[in-house]
Amino acid sequence: MRSANRWGLPVPWLVTLVNVLLLLVCTASGGLQGNLMLPVVALLGVGATFWAFRQRAAAPPPLRVLDGPRDRPERRRWATDPLTGLMGEDALKHCVGRAAGTAGEGALLAVIAFDIDRLKDINGFHGYAAGDRLLRAAARRLQARADDALFRLSGDRFVVVCRGLPSSAAAETLAVGMLERLARPLRLQEGAIEVTPSASVGIALCPKHGAGHEQLMRHAELAVDEAKRAGGRRCKVFNPGLVMALRTKKDLERELERAIGRGDLCLHYQPQVDLATGRIVAFEALMRWPHPERGNIPPATFIPIAETSGLIRAIGPWLLREAMGQARAWRDMGFDLGMAINISPAQLRQQDLPGEVALALAETGVAPGRIELEVTESLFVDPAEIVMRRTLLDLEAMGLGLAIDDFGTGYSSLAYLKRLPVHKIKIDKSFTDGIGRDGTDEALVQVVINLARTFGKEVLAEGVETEAQRAFLAREGCGSAQGYLFARPMPPDLCLKRLREEAARFLPVVLRASAR
Repeated sequence: MRSANRWGLPVPWLVTLVNVLLLLVCTASGGLQGNLMLPVVALLGVGATFWAFRQRAAAPPPLRVLDGPRDRPERRRWATDPLTGLMGEDALKHCVGRAAGTAGEGALLAVIAFDIDRLKDINGFHGYAAGDRLLRAAARRLQARADDALFRLSGDRFVVVCRGLPSSAAAETLAVGMLERLARPLRLQEGAIEVTPSASVGIALCPKHGAGHEQLMRHAELAVDEAKRAGGRRCKVFNPGLVMALRTKKDLERELERAIGRGDLCLHYQPQVDLATGRIVAFEALMRWPHPERGNIPPATFIPIAETSGLIRAIGPWLLREAMGQARAWRDMGFDLGMAINISPAQLRQQDLPGEVALALAETGVAPGRIELEVTESLFVDPAEIVMRRTLLDLEAMGLGLAIDDFGTGYSSLAYLKRLPVHKIKIDKSFTDGIGRDGTDEALVQVVINLARTFGKEVLAEGVETEAQRAFLAREGCGSAQGYLFARPMPPDLCLKRLREEAARFLPVVLRASAR
């Protein structure tokens, strides 16, 4: 260290400090563009070796930090989200543009789009402070690797840009890991219940699915939509078929709007049978769309379209009036039966649903006790569950019955059976199918029946198609059932014919019993 005396640097630690400063100065322009460390001859006569960076073309740039000299003029114009501290759309475009040039076979660039599920519900029902807390938690949890770049776009949308991935499967694995971290329980506010955050995730890969920011983002959003259609809480990778599916969806949306205006939708009704007596005790109203060119379009196809497009706002009140009106018409003919009506998730999240139901009851004059509203089990893990519970309590106070549909296929816990005001559990067809063939399914059905009995709920089995299934359910104490064994869904005139046939069949039995 003799040269240190020539520069007036008498102590070794000061020499080290000078070297560090030189290192920072020399690497400021190249340190963010992918580099290799090389030894450099001592400068300024200090007599100590330090390290400088030299460009290494094979290594793509870290995406997380955008602070090189080329980035600084742009960065001054990039807005930073004040809530999460993340950059937004302009920075994302710049980042993808830079990184796309390094992508290739075996080193894919992934654009992973996240839509946080039901943020609007949380804002509306828990307040914006709770929604902000969820977004800040998402920003902390959606960082997979040190050199990935995370951005927040508008509202509930986040995007992670990852590079150097060997395959589509690797991108999926990465995204699933982020989803798992996101799903850790979160308390939205002091004293509030915990929620389980979730997201619908779409992945687009460069160069496989596009080369530019616009194309990659469009394809990632299409994959997000596919994840939402599948129920959310999952990840989907873009495929070209999604473009065709989007066109079909848009066509169906326009045609559905016209069909609603023309009154093309109709209801069919499937009997629900008392297993002890074999008699019809209620009907379930099932929506049908007889399309003039496409044939009968199933509800599983057009109801999600109605929900995402907002058309459910027009369909919901019509469905209530139509089904209740039919129940009143049959009662006036001497058949005092129950009517089960499916309520979609979008309807249940509407704060004015009790008002719509009350209006339909008033218009049709049907007794509230003859109406049963069915809600799907998966709703009960919704972050807005506390508000939906309030809605269900309001409906129960009006005298309506409430049922959990597709029980066993969702994510609900026993706590929901105790907390929510439901009167009936419907065993899903997927379990009924296994009766007589699968001991596990039979055991599950027995558990559900016993569980319902413990909580004081009625049980109905869906999808009963064989006599063996009917006999098993009756033997285990299931109260009622529906399925092709009894009848397919039918238009109102065929239902009336069936009711009259049943009345004629049972009337002699009733008369003989009364004669005794």
